[in-house]
Amino acid sequence: MEIEKSVDEGSITFTVSGRLTAVTAEELSSAVEAALSETKKLILDFNSLEYLASTGLRIIISTKKKLDIAGGELVIRNVSAPVMDVFELVGLDDVLTFE
Repeated sequence: MEIEKSVDEGSITFTVSGRLTAVTAEELSSAVEAALSETKKLILDFNSLEYLASTGLRIIISTKKKLDIAGGELVIRNVSAPVMDVFELVGLDDVLTFE
């Protein structure tokens, strides 16, 4: 998995590519935690994400809760059909904001 960070007018975007698994999730978790002290709008761009494991879902849910408490926003962009199937399977397609 690779993560690229970009900052743009009050938001931080993480472009995540590869496979988000239990092995690679800690890298995303650390990056997101650091970003939460810098912004209230976080964007996860999953254009090149091939696989999303339950550990990745845990990070996304935790991040959403923290941003909701802080009055912030989490946006998930460019989700492929197979990864979107995972969100739909666990019922997060109605809870999260997708673009």
